[in-house]
Amino acid sequence: MERDGLVIRRVKKVKKGGHHGGAWKIALADFALAMMAFFLVLWVINVSSPQQLAAIQGYFNDPMGPSTAGYSASPIDLGGSPAKSNQKKLDLQLPEPGSTAKPTKELKRDIGGGVKSEDQSEQQKEELAKKLESMDIIQANKDNIKIDITPMGVRITLLDDPRDPMFERGSARMMPDMVNTLLSMSRFFNKVSNPLVITGHTDATRYNDKSRLDNWDLSSMRANAARRILEEGGVKDGRIAQVIGLSDTVPYNRFNPDSPQNRRISITLLTDKAYKALLERNRLNYGPSAKQSEYDLKPQNVF
Repeated sequence: MERDGLVIRRVKKVKKGGHHGGAWKIALADFALAMMAFFLVLWVINVSSPQQLAAIQGYFNDPMGPSTAGYSASPIDLGGSPAKSNQKKLDLQLPEPGSTAKPTKELKRDIGGGVKSEDQSEQQKEELAKKLESMDIIQANKDNIKIDITPMGVRITLLDDPRDPMFERGSARMMPDMVNTLLSMSRFFNKVSNPLVITGHTDATRYNDKSRLDNWDLSSMRANAARRILEEGGVKDGRIAQVIGLSDTVPYNRFNPDSPQNRRISITLLTDKAYKALLERNRLNYGPSAKQSEYDLKPQNVF
């Protein structure tokens, strides 16, 4: 606009940052839906048994369920409309699957003798301690032999001592004192029928020799060496439920990974309940793939 030689320019200003649509609302809704599904999965995992988890895992590994997998295209057979069951409800007071809560007096009696797991373990602990004391083993090695009651049963832990080592350094060859101790213990083990679990442990010091062995090999060889000595003492091979080498993954002295105490052998007398759980766990983890048809996964059984 021009007036008397004066030019006036009008500029229309546009405000920025206006409305851009509702895309953020869609993203928020997707996030909320994903979180709900995530917590639903966590809840299902928490309330399902190991057998049910195996069947559900098989479905997600192979949803279409070919004949070789053994799973159907439906993860859970609902058996019709999932109506609410008045007979079986979720017990929120149940321990978490796989937990190792301290045994209580309300534990069911084991099959075999009608003795509770905790009472049987306590009795075996006292008998073993008296047996070792009578043979002057506890007095001579009171700092190196520990007897504890665990959820699995009575555990005897033989700790290494640099002044009186159990094995030759970097070897699975036992010292004579260690051999005599295990042979003496085998006399007690022969008086009970509990299955045995033997575990070997090392410290965190890196071990290598010309054969390129490491702490995994060493812990496994030492556990097997202990097994052979117990069998020489009369323990039958069928009594051995498991022999494991754990390297330095489960330190006895977790504040000092290189502590000599971490070099040890543990022998556990399993309770009947713990032995059955071990067999079932091994079957699920290392046995053939389970079929969904083997499990009853109706809602009233799951929830």
